[in-house]
Formats: sequence, structure tokens, C-alpha cells
Amino acid sequence: MKNSNNNKQIALQFYQNVIGKKDAHFARKILTEDYIQHNPQVKTGLKGMLEVLELLKQFPEPEAPPKPHVRLIAQGEFVVMHLNVEFAGQHKAVLDLFRIENEKIAEHWDAIQDITDLGSKAIGTVDGPVTTKDHHLTKENDEIIRKFSDEVLIGRHSDKLDDFVAEKLIQHIPEVNDGKESFQQYLSGLSFEKVHRLITEGNFVVSQATGSLQGLPYVFYNIYRLSRGKIREHWSVSQAIPEIMAHENGMI
Repeated sequence: MKNSNNNKQIALQFYQNVIGKKDAHFARKILTEDYIQHNPQVKTGLKGMLEVLELLKQFPEPEAPPKPHVRLIAQGEFVVMHLNVEFAGQHKAVLDLFRIENEKIAEHWDAIQDITDLGSKAIGTVDGPVTTKDHHLTKENDEIIRKFSDEVLIGRHSDKLDDFVAEKLIQHIPEVNDGKESFQQYLSGLSFEKVHRLITEGNFVVSQATGSLQGLPYVFYNIYRLSRGKIREHWSVSQAIPEIMAHENGMI
């Protein structure tokens, strides 16, 4: 727990000082020299991040930026940050995944999704519980989502959904209604090929997966909140994988 909390603070410091204040000096302190970047539009390495900071300085700051709703989930060397941001007047849901090495950020993955509908359901894209608890169930919950991913998402055995998902599931995808049946309909339109990582802390599990949506390759980040052995709440941030990227690292 102590190491995880320390890594969470490193991720927060990165956002507050590097992204928020555009502090290049702090970026040099908190990122490794051979920092590996998976955002498709940013060059890899510390130099690539410094170029982004110069670009960000050219955009005007919003007059009344919304306070980010931040969810932090950590396990081992990995930290997940789930938040809402405003960039160039557009509200976005963001999921960042950091790998921490010797108290520096060594690797970064992300997915960014526009929030186009600002109705009450869309605003809920990121909000909800943020406190991790039931840490003694970390291993058990990790195994539940591992089996759910294998059997339901990849294996497409929708008849097994009852084993993993609560009837009154709270859903944070704007276009999907609450409840298990709506979740099942949503999943039927997706094709999951592989789950690459699970980051689990207590009652929260984050899945990093690839698959396809409407014939296009996608990266999917799903966040599950579990209670009493079932998924009770679900968030998701997904992004199409472009053919051309600023590096050769891929999005995974």
C-alpha cells in the first residue's frame, strides 16, 4: 500500500506540474530520459514530452476550467488515472496509465474520448466513487475480472453474464442505460481480442484491452467497481488505433 500511495502521488505531481503548469523543469525531474510514450500523437522520450509542453503553452487557458474528477488506482509499478478535462473548449474523458520506475515515470499509455453530450448522463462519464476499499479482496477481484474477460468479453459467452454482473449495474457510458441487459446489448457490438493488463486495487479493477468497433481497431480501458463478488459499476474510455503514429511503440 505504501508503495502504491507513493506512486499515486508521483502521477498526481506529473499532472499538476507538467500538464497543469507546463513546467519543463519538473518534467525533466519526474520523467526518465528514455521515457516510453504510447500516445499515438506524441513522440517517445523526454524530448517528445517537452515538445508537447511548448505546444500546450500556445493554447489559451479556459476562463473557468472544471475541477477534474480524478480516480486513482494503483498496483505494483502501475498507476491508473481516470479524469475529465477541458481542452480547446472540448470536454474529454481521459484514462492515463503510468509505469513508475525508481520514483520516476518510465512509460505512459492513454486513451482520450470526447464527451459530446453534456446532459446529466454524459457528465457522469467519469464521476462516481473514487475511494478504493476492500484491499483484502484485491486478488479475488482480479481473478473475477480475468475470468469475466476470458469468458464473456473474448469468449462471447453472454449466457455467463449473470455470474459476473449485478442486475442493477450502474453504467457510466453515456449512450448505455443502467442495468445488466443494456450492458449485454452494448457488449454485443464490440469485439475484444486480448486483455493486455489488469490493474487491481481492492474493489476497483482496470482492464487494458484491444479489439475492434465497427471494423476499426480500438484500445479499450474498462474500469469495474466490484462488491460482493460482482461488477456493480462500470466506466469505459476507448480510442481508435491509428495506422500512423509519432513513434513505433504502439498504443499497447
